[in-house]
Amino acid sequence: MMQQAAAPIAVEFGVASLKALQLEPGEEAPSLVAAACLETPEELRGDHEGRLSFQCERLGSLLKGAGFKGRRVIFSIPAPFTLVQHLQLVKSEGMNLTAQIAERLRETLHCDPARVVIRHIEVGDLLRGGGSRTEVICFAVARDMVLRIMAGARAAKCEVIGAHSEHVATARAFDRVTRRASDENLTSLFLDVGAGASKVVMTRGRRVVFAKTIHVSGRDLDQAVAAHFACEPAEARARRLAMGAEMPKPVTARIPAAADAPANTPDRTGGVATAPDRRVGAVAPGLTAPVGAGADELAEPLRDTLDAMAAEVSMCVRYYERHFGDAPVGRCVFVGGEARDASLCRRLAERLRLPAQIGDPMSCVKRSGKEPTRGVDFSAPQPGWAAPFGLCFAPRNL
Repeated sequence: MMQQAAAPIAVEFGVASLKALQLEPGEEAPSLVAAACLETPEELRGDHEGRLSFQCERLGSLLKGAGFKGRRVIFSIPAPFTLVQHLQLVKSEGMNLTAQIAERLRETLHCDPARVVIRHIEVGDLLRGGGSRTEVICFAVARDMVLRIMAGARAAKCEVIGAHSEHVATARAFDRVTRRASDENLTSLFLDVGAGASKVVMTRGRRVVFAKTIHVSGRDLDQAVAAHFACEPAEARARRLAMGAEMPKPVTARIPAAADAPANTPDRTGGVATAPDRRVGAVAPGLTAPVGAGADELAEPLRDTLDAMAAEVSMCVRYYERHFGDAPVGRCVFVGGEARDASLCRRLAERLRLPAQIGDPMSCVKRSGKEPTRGVDFSAPQPGWAAPFGLCFAPRNL
């Protein structure tokens, strides 16, 4: 009998850190095999090229002796290097969508299709200009960039079996809580607030129907606080996280059902009510109950940055609802390293006027406490590990 191959190791080349995660699938919940994290040096956080070189060089040492099984890896393409664009195409015989997307990129961006790797998601058909068009989400990355990451993986003695955008990885992280028949028409907005970029992903059930990268991130929040307190960005980040409301641990205790308190009803204290789960009013696994208010001292320094971020996200929601508005957004889930600050999430949720929760898929993982972990503490909420979690269940495509 052939020995079953080990589950793939998910690798995320993030701005704040390089993460590696391996989970063993299970019927009820996955089990942790190993995890490791390497923080990005402060001087490389704003240097995308230098940071990626550093992470590719350190991948082997991160995995070595960290308890990972096998050498198969599946990685995410860093958002700063990924073009994400919605296109509306007319289907034509003899030319598939991939070829049409490549031609559109050539025309609009003067980009040689042979030099990029293109993936796409077909969203659906819509009427425009009296005719039918197909909405697709295009993900494109320079072929040299993919080869560069794969070379780093080979140097670490790894076999690459898949590569996905961070947007898709984030969506896959919540498939386990979006699997009932009634969830097929649930529209979810996932807002991944990262250190160097923020990602907006919208799903209809499990299907990705919108994706975009917005260039307002934790770095902008740090700079706003640094300017207000006349300090360095690193000190501003530490102060901001220390002053923010602590993220509550995901719970499954009953909260008021929709009949008792409508999901979209604002909290009279100035917050936003959490959308109750469909499971008899319980919060879905991996999501939090309502978050705390946090310190008011940062409200003014962060006002302009949060307004800019909320405006970008609101445009994304309007775009989706204009074209596919038969199922409006039902919930907003915050993930990413910056989501550790619950007050930040609450302020954004207030601006978006959406029922909001913070996502921590790792809270659903079975752990004995003896699994090898390096550079991360899973006894505390870790919303920044949503994308690596989703990568563990993303399909093999290489």
